[in-house]
Amino acid sequence: MNGIRTALRKLPPGTVIKILRKVFSLPAPAARLILNDVTRPRQSHRPWIHKVANDDWSGCWIGEGVRKMSETQLMEYIHSCDVVIFNVHGGGFRIGTSTMYMDTYISWITVLKEKGLKCCIMSIDYRLAPEFRYPSPVEDVVKAYQHLTMTLEVEGAKIITAGDSAGAALILEMLFITHDPSMFEIVTDDPEQESSPGNTLMELPRPAGNVLISPLVTDETTSESWQTNVKYDYITQYTAKVIKRDYFEPIRSSKDEEPPEPNQVLGIAKLQTGFRAFLNSHVLMYIGHREVLRDDALDLAAKAENDGVEWQTVMEDCVHDWFCVREVVKDRSILKRADETFAQFCVRALQHEQMSVPSLLRTSAEGLEAVPEEKDEDEDEDEDEDEDEFYEALSDDVVEKLVMQDLADDKRASKRSVMTVYV
Repeated sequence: MNGIRTALRKLPPGTVIKILRKVFSLPAPAARLILNDVTRPRQSHRPWIHKVANDDWSGCWIGEGVRKMSETQLMEYIHSCDVVIFNVHGGGFRIGTSTMYMDTYISWITVLKEKGLKCCIMSIDYRLAPEFRYPSPVEDVVKAYQHLTMTLEVEGAKIITAGDSAGAALILEMLFITHDPSMFEIVTDDPEQESSPGNTLMELPRPAGNVLISPLVTDETTSESWQTNVKYDYITQYTAKVIKRDYFEPIRSSKDEEPPEPNQVLGIAKLQTGFRAFLNSHVLMYIGHREVLRDDALDLAAKAENDGVEWQTVMEDCVHDWFCVREVVKDRSILKRADETFAQFCVRALQHEQMSVPSLLRTSAEGLEAVPEEKDEDEDEDEDEDEDEFYEALSDDVVEKLVMQDLADDKRASKRSVMTVYV
């Protein structure tokens, strides 16, 4: 397992895209085994991670030195931050974890501190398909945001929501649902819980800004970018079909005489107006010119702008989720510019929402250092627990073959340096 993980870190972007294309097409259990191992936090990441799992939410706090903080210290740290990023990971609703983009998350915190803002990230784990279909993940995200704003009493004026791909879809669903809860009815598997106060939706504070990274806004695949960019991207028509089957399509009981009604999900893209009601703040979107989701995302942006939303789009000549999956980007200057734009956006959004932000800005980035790359010798205590299951799930050794094939085709690949492969 170590060999594959090490090899993946040294591959050129084109090879990473090939591997991701194959992994995303695998059944969810096999895909998780690969991605969870490859994206497992390294030793250098651990001081930044404080794991949480309770009835209110599951995931982790990400921040400078948070790992060993007591509950009291952690709460003091959170409330001392100028900005709290409420983050939801992508992965087609089927794979992914709250720590899968650690290098990216640390870059966000670093660039914000360079601007004088103390930042922490609340990164959410949600139930995954096909074991848990819509609306389970949406419920998890809503509940986590409610915990942040109501239980922890973090003001909306200091919150930036961020989500990539399916995570962006969940952010949009959460914002839409909680801006007018009277429009929705909660349905649970336990009838006795339906009327309990804990399952009552309430209007929640709006965040200061929203960052959408390669957002999934519709389950349709008919736009022009779906036709022209499928040869470049690692998201394919087959991947879209698998995601729709595992997450969107309702389970049909053998007792059903007729097929159940399809879930009305990702309907935000069908709206023509009303965006200002639930996106009543700044929006920053990252999109790839070579990704299949491009046109649908740009169409959503145009309609929101026409509705009065202050929307900024950053588009680079890259594939899906390039701002988080940084291993698919050849030109590293693109990422540097993107991080700078991210920081400027957060500062602007916060200043718009809270006039006191300038007095909160810190003038020094002292104490925050770049995280060095470390060897994997002591990477994880349970490093190889899933190795046998991994190889059984991938009996054709597809990833190893792809790695070996592309390393042979490109002798220069070993001279290139990339970080961990993320999805």
